Amino acid sequence: MEPNAFVAEVYRRMSLRHAAGHPKPTFAEIEQDPQVLLTVAQYGPLLPANRQSAILDIGFGGGWFLAACLKLGYTNLSGAEFGIEHQAHVADWRKGSITLHEIESDIGAFLSHHPEQYDFITMSHVIEHIPKYSLLWIGDALFQALKPGGKLLLRTPNMEGPTANSSLYVTLAHEYGFCGSNLQSLLDICGFDDIRFHDAVVPHPTFRQRVGALLRWPYLQERRVRHRFFGVNVGGQFGTELMMTARRGSQSPLFSTKYK
Repeated sequence: MEPNAFVAEVYRRMSLRHAAGHPKPTFAEIEQDPQVLLTVAQYGPLLPANRQSAILDIGFGGGWFLAACLKLGYTNLSGAEFGIEHQAHVADWRKGSITLHEIESDIGAFLSHHPEQYDFITMSHVIEHIPKYSLLWIGDALFQALKPGGKLLLRTPNMEGPTANSSLYVTLAHEYGFCGSNLQSLLDICGFDDIRFHDAVVPHPTFRQRVGALLRWPYLQERRVRHRFFGVNVGGQFGTELMMTARRGSQSPLFSTKYK
């Protein structure tokens, strides 16, 4: 079985095994969900100013990002996922504002049918599921699917964080691990400009969250010191996640089936 097919099969089986447990909330039920509110705060400043911008969430899962975009007033949203039969209710949150796409084989093949269509694409905890040999294929496909000047946002476990092994091996479907340097390099050689790291901060943290951040602080500082002396860190990111944006610049697309 090919690695891409293996990942898809893992999630197909998970979906079959736990189909009865898939919640199907209405928008009224989910819009005040803490995860949606956190997404509004973290992503809001990074999203396009134009509320009619075409936005795509690849691997939309429970739909938190799409719900956050609706809450912020965006009206031209798309979500793409493997096996969307248990997530079709997401399109009903606001009729005409959300289009859902089934990814039939792989992300690159799906994006190949949508050249220069999106102003903003996000993949949260998706890129680590892509085999290394397909990373150029996917990176080039993302570049081509964005309109000139469009923005890509990626989130992925940080292999320079304090729990790298746990983050990488927590699921059967993880294929590759990223730190700041190799993720930045991937985006750069795929033609992206204005590559930036972002801290996934929690606005208005609760008392419990403040205590948790205080307890984590020594571990993060230890990672900083260790990499200062022995590592080759890029971006100064030592938390459990990487969050990065990049812009499609003037370079011609490199998309090709050669690297599929």
